[in-house]
Amino acid sequence: MVGEVAGSIQPMEHFSHSLAVRDMPDPGTIRESGLIIWNLDTGELPSELRLHCKKDAVLVVCGERQWTDRLAACDLEAADEVWTRPLIREQVRVRIKRFLEVIKLRRDLYMTQSYLDTAIGSIPDMLGCKSLGGTHVKFNKACCSVVGREREDVTGRGHCYIWGVSPDDLENGEDSCKESEDAVIRARRTLQFTEEVKCSQGMRQLRTYKSPIIDMDGTTILGTVGIGHDVTDLGNMSTEIEILLQSMPYAILLWNNKGMIVNVNAKFEEYFQTLKEQVLGEDYYKWRAGTFEEQHTINSEGYLEARAALRDGTEKMLEIHENSIYDIFHHVVGKLCIFRDVTTERDLERQILKSSNTDFLTGLYNRRYFYQYIHDHRWNRAVSLMYIDLDRFKGVNDTYGHKVGDAVLSRTAVLLTECFPNDFVARLGGDEFLVARLGDCTVERLELEAGGFLDRMTSAFQESDQMCTVSASIGIAQSNRPDLDVDVLLQRSDLALYEAKRKGRSRYCVYQEKDE
Repeated sequence: MVGEVAGSIQPMEHFSHSLAVRDMPDPGTIRESGLIIWNLDTGELPSELRLHCKKDAVLVVCGERQWTDRLAACDLEAADEVWTRPLIREQVRVRIKRFLEVIKLRRDLYMTQSYLDTAIGSIPDMLGCKSLGGTHVKFNKACCSVVGREREDVTGRGHCYIWGVSPDDLENGEDSCKESEDAVIRARRTLQFTEEVKCSQGMRQLRTYKSPIIDMDGTTILGTVGIGHDVTDLGNMSTEIEILLQSMPYAILLWNNKGMIVNVNAKFEEYFQTLKEQVLGEDYYKWRAGTFEEQHTINSEGYLEARAALRDGTEKMLEIHENSIYDIFHHVVGKLCIFRDVTTERDLERQILKSSNTDFLTGLYNRRYFYQYIHDHRWNRAVSLMYIDLDRFKGVNDTYGHKVGDAVLSRTAVLLTECFPNDFVARLGGDEFLVARLGDCTVERLELEAGGFLDRMTSAFQESDQMCTVSASIGIAQSNRPDLDVDVLLQRSDLALYEAKRKGRSRYCVYQEKDE
């Protein structure tokens, strides 16, 4: 069944996959595979299979409970997931699809890094990264060419060695690179410099753009990255700017201090599906207002993000960097705008967030997100809970199978969303559901709505011979106390639910608070 399901999954855009079925482990096939799903009944253990897998391969093992329950700790650690039969076809399909999405994401990240490394290596200008201590951790070919050294020879080295200057020269003020890097660190943003650097071949004049490298926490500076163009022998400075613009892997726009667009690169034309001639001379702010949606956001790194509507009807989410350009007298003469496409990143983030907050079968919110919802939206408002549990649901599963049971759960979810369209509806697990309401509401209204849902459910399920025995019991609890823990209120609704079950099922009960 697993092979059949895997073979039915359609390839994703820009990502194809093939299926290989083996009765016995084939080390060659395993080494070439990104996803391995293995039957434990063959006797091969996950720890043994992992020895033949690629480093980033996903390993899933499945088998009867007699096999999965006996797996040692090393085997559980070796496997990414353990599936116990019987397997549900849709669950298998969803899981395999998600594994393929993860593998595609890993490949995309690798390709992105490769593209970036290639772009850095092909930039005709000097590009180097330094630690806070001044050690060079990354150097491109252009840097190596200028200093006359191999990349392996400069990695991990300091300024004196790379540029061929003595410590005495540094003491005499020849370390202009250090001064500019310190300025960037203090400013915590990209700065432009014209630097004179002494090297073994004499003095060279560089036009440089340097930026701080900030850690994942968004505050800690790890070092600096600099792009430098040797302008010693360059007479036409516009040529320098053009080379820099066209070599960058992102869309770039330049506008002057009058707000007029004066230059864009080829990547800009690609991003915005326009020609350079169509935007030159246009007011930047008018162009931006006509290109981007009014709603802008600030991401976790502090950069502006906005959605751009393109001419072909598609949209891009772009991260926008705006950096001032200074002349030799440190006057602002314009701005450099860099646009980075983050559409795929944001779509993936939304997908991951949705999958972590919802139940895959019913599409309702899950228990984890219930607590988050209450924490984010409760404030000082009253909270009302309806704890719903299906009656005789186990009998449906035992008699008609899990497929019918899943249909019962899905149908119940639909009825709940229809009966409580303005409330928070969640599946807590199994055949347990929850309706949460924030704000003032009388118990009488809750009872009326609970009764209406039970009637609606009875009517809907009586239409099916397989579902007609299913009903629901409801426990209702309410509190106006903002200090009352939601777990206490949840427990009270559960107690009321138990009382409804005790009284004969297919009814609701309201929790009655006892006097202290």
